[in-house]
Amino acid sequence: MEESQAKKSQPSAKPESKESATDVLHFEKWISSLGERKATDLHLLVGNVPSIRIDAKIQPLMDEEIITAERLERIVEHLLSEDELKSFQEKKQLVISRTLKKSMRFRIHFYFSRGYAGLSLRHLQDAFIPISELPNSMLLKETAGSKQGLYVVSGPFDSGKTSTVRSLISEINQTQAKYIITLESPIEYIIASDKSVVVQREIGKDIQSFEKGLTGLHDEDLDVLVVGELEELGVLEQILEIASSGRLVIAITSGNHIVSVLEHLRDLAAEEDRARILHLLADVLIGISAQVLLPKVGGGRYLVVSNMIATNPIKSLIHEGKFDQIPNIMQTSGESGMMTMDKALTEAVRQGIVIMQDAKEHAIDINQFNVLVAH
Repeated sequence: MEESQAKKSQPSAKPESKESATDVLHFEKWISSLGERKATDLHLLVGNVPSIRIDAKIQPLMDEEIITAERLERIVEHLLSEDELKSFQEKKQLVISRTLKKSMRFRIHFYFSRGYAGLSLRHLQDAFIPISELPNSMLLKETAGSKQGLYVVSGPFDSGKTSTVRSLISEINQTQAKYIITLESPIEYIIASDKSVVVQREIGKDIQSFEKGLTGLHDEDLDVLVVGELEELGVLEQILEIASSGRLVIAITSGNHIVSVLEHLRDLAAEEDRARILHLLADVLIGISAQVLLPKVGGGRYLVVSNMIATNPIKSLIHEGKFDQIPNIMQTSGESGMMTMDKALTEAVRQGIVIMQDAKEHAIDINQFNVLVAH
């Protein structure tokens, strides 16, 4: 459905001027260059040459001409339907997902800068990594096998959160007969139903908001729910209710480390209501993963993951709101798969996968990090 709508929305059926056709050809060349050079992003800004991001570093395409406002406007018109173009012009920004050149899928951010339109395109890789090959494979396998509860994936922008969730959903989809519903903004990866039935709903297109999308799901024939954003109390409350009613909920949120995620979820509620939210959270929580992508020695990027498994001692600390004690429990617990971010960063340095400076920039407790590195 989403793909057919995307095809209908392509303005390629409109009569194109010679200039427009030429601009589209240049745009497709840049897209091809991105794929050939294994870049993750393409940035188009008036007054600049196109630039791509390879291994987290921006590289201008110096052989290309400087982009004019007219050229970028024609590219925008090529990519957007009339309704999308109207929305972009009214709201001054728009995020969509689209398949270009038949097989390359992108998340595209349209924005304005100094009065001119600009574009940022993120290439969404076709292949997904099996959960057995991910650093948090044990927690992911436990989650995939759970019939109910809440698992949270967190991290800053460009930390691979959506890719991790895709791998988890693909594992369930390929091995179990489940009814899976996702709420996404936008839909990045198209997941075809396999043993499971996968229903993907896009905010702003299929449903108005995350909160409204959750309304009604309490009584839905639903096994697994994926929520692409956890930034509002109304969303959190509904997620906790669904997770406690015999369904598995997988949610994505921001947060550089486990404690910051717990603080974020707590702070969504008013102070007088936080105790209730923490009790509900502790009761349903399976675990939390906090992750970051760092430059890898020799090229590419490496996924560093911190895992907290909601054991009984940790559930008790969440009940009491004593988040600052959780990292110590994670370090001293014999629970397999538990890992603090500082420990995960240290291991990456020791194995020669990432350099010390990159790891140190993402340390949560610099003193603890230095102690771990020294031993």
